[in-house]
Amino acid sequence: ETHFRVVITSEAFKSKMQPARHRMVYALLKEELERAGGIHALQLKTRTLEEEERQIAREKEEQGQPIAEVEKT
Repeated sequence: ETHFRVVITSEAFKSKMQPARHRMVYALLKEELERAGGIHALQLKTRTLEEEERQIAREKEEQGQPIAEVEKT
């Protein structure tokens, strides 16, 4: 496979815009992206844990599932 869709959730993305987040990932995959026969296409979704939780809640709401609030301590 040379085409990938990846969702990465990390607190390292906090306070960074999408381009900076993507650059972080590309830097880690630099050798694989440059290698012949390596990764050709990479679709990224980069989120913080908070953004991921909001996305899950939004998807549940769209599906009509109850959304449980978790109290953070």
